[in-house]
Amino acid sequence: MKVSSVEAYRVDMPMKGFYKNASHNHNVQPCVLVRVRTDEGLEGFGDAEPFSGYSSAGRDESAEAIESVLGPALLGADPRRAREASRRMAEAAPGFFEAKSALDVALADIHAKAIGSPLHALLGGAVREEIFFNAWIGINPPDEAAAEALEFSQRGWVSCKVKAGGDIGSDAARVLAVREAVGGAMDIRIDANESYARVEDAIAFAAEVEEANPVLFEQPVPRENLGGLARVRRSISFPVMADECVYDHASLLEIIRAEAADIVKLKVMKQGGLIPAREMASTAEAAGMRLVIGHGFGLTIHTLAEVHLAATSSVFLPAIESVGPEKMMDDVVDRPLDIGSGRIPVPVAPGLGVSFDEDKLDRYRAKGAAKV
Repeated sequence: MKVSSVEAYRVDMPMKGFYKNASHNHNVQPCVLVRVRTDEGLEGFGDAEPFSGYSSAGRDESAEAIESVLGPALLGADPRRAREASRRMAEAAPGFFEAKSALDVALADIHAKAIGSPLHALLGGAVREEIFFNAWIGINPPDEAAAEALEFSQRGWVSCKVKAGGDIGSDAARVLAVREAVGGAMDIRIDANESYARVEDAIAFAAEVEEANPVLFEQPVPRENLGGLARVRRSISFPVMADECVYDHASLLEIIRAEAADIVKLKVMKQGGLIPAREMASTAEAAGMRLVIGHGFGLTIHTLAEVHLAATSSVFLPAIESVGPEKMMDDVVDRPLDIGSGRIPVPVAPGLGVSFDEDKLDRYRAKGAAKV
């Protein structure tokens, strides 16, 4: 079996409303989707939703890399040989991890379809039967954040993350309002997206919200300050999670050596594919760390890829953060993922179990220059 063609599609997907965190405020999500065809008639699908300033390349740069460099490098490759495909892409161009992840997922989709198994079978098989999702609460006034969290809880969601923007008073009021609204029905995670420039302020904020019993504090300080992250970890009463400072295996090892985090956040898109993400998960587990998985702005295809990965290890916290389908107005596949109840059974269909809806792919094809 050989790759016979690679196609990239630029899509701008409207969101259900504006979503605000410490670095972005947007209501349209730029996406790049791929379709890989083989000489035996099988097709595989992948997607990525890069953020400028956070990802290794933006949406348009990622699409151009697929069209001009990475896609051609895969022509003639056997989609069942993931490491060889990864080598070809690495030799063709450094970086572009998001583009490479979309292609990696598409190749895995083909491989799993070829053997008639769900994608998680390629990663060792599932150890869970159900996947839970973690709601995202943006930087909103306390009453709005509380109402949003309560609505999620009433639908059956058991965990949420509350965004922080670097202001101790307003951030604490938001977290405490959410806890008061949901009582003990939900776990609360806090995500600062590097917004606390001063370690002392991050520690002071953690003290203000300690009574809300958060389960983790995600990336309170800038990514380059591993020493500061370690200081926060030593100084507060609940776990610290690393996110923006996690790139590749080398960065993970630096975090482990610095004793900078209790938990590590991984994303298939950011880590460059399923196998790199799974291998990093194994390293973190060996170091005694827990993990969270999830890029929160993915369409169904990317979300399913992270669902399959999360199913392969009990070291991942039960609620994953791959909640893009909850935020988007629509999707471009024939069976959009419904996560409205905050949980789904682990999929068992061959591959990812979805294909493009050609009409919707055309409807949301990028016509302007939406950027994040």
